[in-house]
Amino acid sequence: MNSHKDTCKKSTSASILLILLLLIIHVSAFTQQLEGTIIDKTTKNPIAFANITYGEYQGTISDINGIFLVEATPTPKQLTFSCLGYESTTIQVIDLAPSSTIELIPVNFQLNEIAVTPGENPALRIMRKVMANADRHNPSLYDAYTCILYHKMTIGYDIPEDIEAEVLPDLMKNLGLEQSSYLMLFESVSEKKHLEKGKDKERLISGRVSGLKNKFLSSLPALLQPFGFYDKYISLLGVDYLNPASKPGLSSYAFTLQDTIISEKGDSLFYISYKPKKAQNFRGIQGSFHIHGPSWAIQTVSAQTAGGTKDVTLFIRQNYSPNENGLWFPNQLESSLNFGNSSTSDPYPMVGKGKSYVTAINTDVELDPKDFNNVKFEDASMARHSPDVGTYRYEPLSAKDSITYHLLDSLGRKYPLDALVNFQLSMVSGYIPMGNLQLDIRRLLNFNSYEGFKAGLGLYTSPKMSKYFITGGYLIYGFKDKDTKYGASLDITPFSNPENKLMFSWKDDLNPTGSLTFLDGIDRRSSETFKGFLTETMDRTQELKIGTQFRWLQYFKTEIVFKSADISPQIPYRYLPDNNVVSGFSHQEGEIKLKWAHKETFTQTPLGRLSEGTKWPKLWINAAYGEWENSTKGSYQRLEGQYEQEIHYPSAMYTIFRLQGAKLYGEFPSTLLYSALGSYKSFTLHIPYTFATMRLNEFAASEFTALYFRHGIPLFLNKNQNFKPEIILSTNLGWGNAADGIQSFEKGYYESGVYFKNLFSNFLFQYGFSVHYRYGPYQLPEKIDNWAFKLGLDFSF
Repeated sequence: MNSHKDTCKKSTSASILLILLLLIIHVSAFTQQLEGTIIDKTTKNPIAFANITYGEYQGTISDINGIFLVEATPTPKQLTFSCLGYESTTIQVIDLAPSSTIELIPVNFQLNEIAVTPGENPALRIMRKVMANADRHNPSLYDAYTCILYHKMTIGYDIPEDIEAEVLPDLMKNLGLEQSSYLMLFESVSEKKHLEKGKDKERLISGRVSGLKNKFLSSLPALLQPFGFYDKYISLLGVDYLNPASKPGLSSYAFTLQDTIISEKGDSLFYISYKPKKAQNFRGIQGSFHIHGPSWAIQTVSAQTAGGTKDVTLFIRQNYSPNENGLWFPNQLESSLNFGNSSTSDPYPMVGKGKSYVTAINTDVELDPKDFNNVKFEDASMARHSPDVGTYRYEPLSAKDSITYHLLDSLGRKYPLDALVNFQLSMVSGYIPMGNLQLDIRRLLNFNSYEGFKAGLGLYTSPKMSKYFITGGYLIYGFKDKDTKYGASLDITPFSNPENKLMFSWKDDLNPTGSLTFLDGIDRRSSETFKGFLTETMDRTQELKIGTQFRWLQYFKTEIVFKSADISPQIPYRYLPDNNVVSGFSHQEGEIKLKWAHKETFTQTPLGRLSEGTKWPKLWINAAYGEWENSTKGSYQRLEGQYEQEIHYPSAMYTIFRLQGAKLYGEFPSTLLYSALGSYKSFTLHIPYTFATMRLNEFAASEFTALYFRHGIPLFLNKNQNFKPEIILSTNLGWGNAADGIQSFEKGYYESGVYFKNLFSNFLFQYGFSVHYRYGPYQLPEKIDNWAFKLGLDFSF
């Protein structure tokens, strides 16, 4: 009896298992997992964010690596694959092999202009919904969080698929490499911290560069694209582009709803393409969005810099997903940096392909506000205890990656590649490395109108000797004035912030007469740096100076100095009534200089701390007290100020106001009068923020006010052409007073002009041409003398 019961139980159990097995087989027949990779048929590169649709509206999208996964019940009979810029293709599921590779054929795609009103364009309605919900999905507005980013970039040749096997081996062989390796490979890991709006910091904690011990290049992938896509402007390669997902972007871009997809979860996904409108001139991008319907969040974005040139084009892709709290974060970022084939020795352009993965997102974290300052990005990959990048590697190295590291690391040990990179970095910072010493490039050869060409030698200690001090000296000789000058200095930087330092110097040199200088008042990339070439009047100065520089309250920078000098004028001053050389005098002065740049941000790199600028106004103030003595004695006070504001418009036009003012009080020598406001010569360089038609030392003032106005109009920004000039309209106004007998401009000095910038360019400079006209009370009798024609020279970077 018991045996029968046991048999029944076994039979029942078997039946249940059999039924479950049949159910599983039945469901499997209707639910088949379809997966594969979508690639470009020509380049064989994966296609990110391609659409995979089936049924009427159902579907999904590929990830940033082109990988797709379809889980549907019942299993669809066919899948349609599509993406902007490619021909669509439909494939029967029965013909798909496991882990299929789907090839899409690229086409020369152009978005059609659609003559509709905003209310009739469904894509625009969707984008308005995105903007209405932007604050909920913008990572820069979230509460505190941290995350880790792993970056990887490869550099190789962009060669058409049909000839790659033929030409690539010779190209790589000429470089001492193999066909199976990249030209370069680098990885890095950064830690990102966010406290609140405007308080972010990313720190590069590890890096590796093939063939090099110096990890400076490993920071490149981390700097190519933003962490979010909701700000008004998107910064790519240091250029701000108007974001299509912004209020001004909605009226400046043409949007097209390409497709609507229903995911397996039943969520709507809107596929929208965008490009700058033809009638608009602004710095734009073109590409596509996938918009998550239920939340109106950006799920994917693809973007390419519009109106490119032959030099560099950047493509980026970003994929976003919500965490358990519904906060959308990027999880995959991809970039493609295409370098133009401007070199005849390399007929094929190079391309850098980067990937970044966001991991370890922690939104339940307490951060110390003291850890956040105006340094937004810090490269600490060269720190002594920097961790191995392999510890954070998101995906294992491929065989090609491993071969690249092996070959290039071998070449790096065989040849002095690190020494070459370190040499180039030092050159950018203005020095040539020589072990524990470094040669000052600026002292080797220079020019001004008074000294003519001057050659010399400046030798200083390098950071290799000590990062806590720099000391050295220089010796130069002017071929026009036929005289020798020399000096020595010591800067001590015992603090963590290299901007905080003590300064000691002595020199027997020439100083420009009547100049006005402010603390960090000139960007070294600005053509203002060329003003020194025009100097005609200089005073011999033997000077001892002691001072300090420091930053406080985050956005204030201060310099306090005391100097004692013997000053000997060399030639008569043009603005004085007689033609006699002014007597020399001894001089002691204490001065404080202040600079306030609200919300100015910096990037800390091996080149030093580099300013990223600020969108807020900047203010400078100088205040000094001095005493002087020759046959008589006197004391004076000096107060100087400068205010500057840049206004940028969505159209890429910009306006810059610079207001200067200064006043001397008390008894002062005529040497201290402000006389270096003009930059006119018969034909010379265009120098911004000077009076282009005013002769050198034509006027002098013990007090003056000057207003410089510039309005820039970039042209052809969204055109695919190399000719992209810029028109800069300017008006300069000035008023000055001085004692009787000194030629000043108390009635007001006026001039206006136009500067045609970037008429042609190379990798170092942009060339242009300017015309200015002088009018008002100080207009000259001869009409032609009121015109100034100048060559424009600006840095390309």
